Amino acid sequence: MKVSILDDSRTDSYLASKVAQQFFDVVEVHGLPGDFRAALRKEPLPDLILMDVHIGDLHNGIAELATIKDQYNEASLIPIVVVTASADEAMHAFAQSQGAHAVIVKPITVEKLQSVIADLLPAHQAGQA
Repeated sequence: MKVSILDDSRTDSYLASKVAQQFFDVVEVHGLPGDFRAALRKEPLPDLILMDVHIGDLHNGIAELATIKDQYNEASLIPIVVVTASADEAMHAFAQSQGAHAVIVKPITVEKLQSVIADLLPAHQAGQA
């Protein structure tokens, strides 16, 4: 199983990748939306996407999420989890209205990711990368 992470913070992406390695065979980390979009045009596609809300000064993870969902291709079917430092429920609801399948409040932990995997990828044997 494969997960793709889009986060411009080296610290946050490192933490997310270390947690994700406990559940996925392949963990890809992308710091720029362009690199991430290019990766989504290659096989095999990820089984899950973890996407930060704030990606640098010029990019917004929720807008990126909408772009993926609007393409109506194989990538648009991948469950996307928005990752944010904000506990603002209105922002979480907005992300979900734009196509996010779940929201994780940072920091990503084993328990938080395991819960999301159980909900979004029930066939995945959580804990077995």
